Amino acid sequence: MSAVLPEQRIPERLPGADSRRTEPSLPWTGPAAAPAPLPVAGGAFETDAPARPDKAAFTPQTQALLKRLSDLLRRPDAPAPFAAGLFAPAGAGKSSALGWLTESLAAPGATVVVSLRAGDLAAEPERSLAAALYRALSRRHGALAQEAAQEGAHFGADPATVARAAHERLDALRRKLSQEKQALAQTETRRAAIKETLLYDTPGTRVDVYARKMRSAVEPRLRRFGFAGEPLAVFKDLTRDVNESGGLVSRLLASLRGLYAFRGQIRLLLLSAASFAVNTGLAWLAANKPVWLGVIASSGSIGAQTADFLQIRLDWLPMAAQGFALIALALFGLNVWRAFDFMHPLVQAAGLLDEDVAARRHEIDQSVAHHARNVEMLGSEAHALAQKAEEAERRAAAAGSAKNPPLFMETDEAARKRDVALGFLESVSALLASGGFPGAPGRIVVTVDGFESVAAPAPLLDRLNDLLARPGLIAVYALDAQLFRGAPDALARRVQLPLRLDAGGPDAPLALAALDAPLSPLESSLVDALAPLAGDNPRAQKRLRNLFRFLRPSSAATPGLAAALALFLAADIGATPGDRQALEQALAANLDIFAPRGSAALQETLARVAAIGGPISRDEAWRAAALARHVSMELFA
Repeated sequence: MSAVLPEQRIPERLPGADSRRTEPSLPWTGPAAAPAPLPVAGGAFETDAPARPDKAAFTPQTQALLKRLSDLLRRPDAPAPFAAGLFAPAGAGKSSALGWLTESLAAPGATVVVSLRAGDLAAEPERSLAAALYRALSRRHGALAQEAAQEGAHFGADPATVARAAHERLDALRRKLSQEKQALAQTETRRAAIKETLLYDTPGTRVDVYARKMRSAVEPRLRRFGFAGEPLAVFKDLTRDVNESGGLVSRLLASLRGLYAFRGQIRLLLLSAASFAVNTGLAWLAANKPVWLGVIASSGSIGAQTADFLQIRLDWLPMAAQGFALIALALFGLNVWRAFDFMHPLVQAAGLLDEDVAARRHEIDQSVAHHARNVEMLGSEAHALAQKAEEAERRAAAAGSAKNPPLFMETDEAARKRDVALGFLESVSALLASGGFPGAPGRIVVTVDGFESVAAPAPLLDRLNDLLARPGLIAVYALDAQLFRGAPDALARRVQLPLRLDAGGPDAPLALAALDAPLSPLESSLVDALAPLAGDNPRAQKRLRNLFRFLRPSSAATPGLAAALALFLAADIGATPGDRQALEQALAANLDIFAPRGSAALQETLARVAAIGGPISRDEAWRAAALARHVSMELFA
C-alpha cells in the first residue's frame, strides 16, 4: 500500500520517534553483545552469506512479528494447508529470517521442517519435493515414509501396468540376485583353493620364489628319496602336505615322517637296528664269557679243547661290540640328517605359504563379505518386491484392469516417476490428515529460499503452491517482490500471510493480542463492517480476517487503533486507487482526527466504522498504518 503508507514518513509522525533511522540488533537469543573493535590494520572482511539469527538486524516490530509467525506455525491448530511469505529486497535479510524461523520450528516437537532451495526444485519440482520430504520423514518417522511411498507407487497409473512393471523389476532383481549368488560361490571356491592357487598358479609369491631358489639343492634329494616327476611341482606338493598338517608343532611332528617314509630311510633304520643287535650280542658274549665257555667245555673233550682255544682268542669281543654300536649310531644319525636335510626346506616353505595366504585371504574375505551382503540385501529387496507385485496384482484384479491396457495408458519413465512423486505427496497428506498413523507429526513445514536463482520464479511458485496446498503441509517462502512484478497475482493468490521484513515502524513494538484469544464483539463488528471494502469474494474476506487476527492489538489498545488497523488492511486488499490516495492524503494532513475523503463507498464504510469504534485519531492512524505495512501486498504490485 505504497500510496497509503510511505515508509519514510512513519518514524517522523510517531510521537517520541527519532528522526534518524537506526539498525537495531536482533534480540532472539537475549541482549546482543557489544561488537569487538576492529583492528586498525588488516581488518577482516564480512561474508555475504546469510547472517546467524543472533547477528541479523531488523526493526523491533519485525522481530516481534517473526516470533509471532513462529508461534502460529507451531500451534497444534495451525492452519494447513497454509502459505506464508517473508518479503524483502535482495540483501535485506530474508534468508537470515528464514533461517531463524527454521531453527525455531525445528525445535523438539510435533513439526517436521524441510528446507529447500528454489534452484533445486526448478527442473523437477514434484520429484525433488517428494524426495526431500521422504528423506526428512525417514529420519524420525520411517514407518510413515515407507507407508506413503508404497501407497504413492499406485497413484495415477493403471493397476495392470503397475503390476506388470513390478513383476519386470522383480525378474530383473532376481537375475541380479542369481548373479550375486554365483559370484559368492566362485569367491568362496577361490578362498577354499587359495593355497593351491598361490602354490601352482601364482608366480612371484614368497613360496614360489623360495621353491625356485632351492630347486638345485632339492632336486638331488628328491631323486635320492625316490620322487619322480618335475622337481618343482613335487616340492610344492610336499610343501602343501606339510602346510596342511597344522601348526608349527604339528608340522614338526609331521616332519618325523622323514625318518621312515622315504626311500632308503627304512634300510638305514634296519641296518642301524641290526648293528645295535650285533652290539648287544657281542657285549653279552664279552660280559658272560665264563658262562658260555663253561657250557662248551662241559660237552666233552672236544668242547674242552674248543673252550680253551676260544679263551685265549676272544679279547676282541668288547672292541667289536663298541664298533657295531658306533656303526648303529652312525646309521641312525645318517637317517636323522637325511630327514632333517629334506624336511627343513619344506617346513620353511610351508611357513612362507602361510604368509602368502594371510596376505591374500584378507582381500578374498572382504570380497566374500561384500557378495554375502549383496546377496542378503538383494534377497530382502526381492522378498519385499514380490510382496509389492502380489499387492499390485490384487489391486489390478479388484479394479478389473485389462491384462493388455491401451497404448494411451502407457507413460514414459520420467512421467511415471513424476506420478509416483505426486502420489507420495498425496499419501503423506492423507496420513497426516487422518491422524490415525501412530507417531505421525502434526504437520510438515516446507521452507523455500533462493528464488533469485530461478529463471521463471512466478511459475515455480505457482507449481510449488499447487503441490503444497494439501492438508498437513505448510509452506514458508523467502521472496523478493521485484521478481514477481510481471505476475503480482502469483503473490496475492499464493501467499496467505505475507510478512515484510523491510517495513519501518516505531522503536518499541506494538503489544498484540494472544493468537488464541477470540475476537471481541467490537473487533468482529469492525471486520464485518470493512469486509465490503476488502472485496466481495470469499478469499478477500478470509484474508482480511486472517491478517487482522495476526496483527490485532492487545485489549489494552484504544478502539480507534483496532478500527484503523482493520481499515488499512481492508484497503490494502481491495480498495480502489482513488480511495488509497484519499487515505494517503488523510495521513499527510495535520489534523487531530483521521478523516479521509474518498468515494461514496469509502465514506459509507468509514461512517459504519465510526459508529462502531468511534473516531480515529491521527496517532492511531499512523500506528495502524505502520503495523499494516508489515503485511501489505499492494506494496508488491
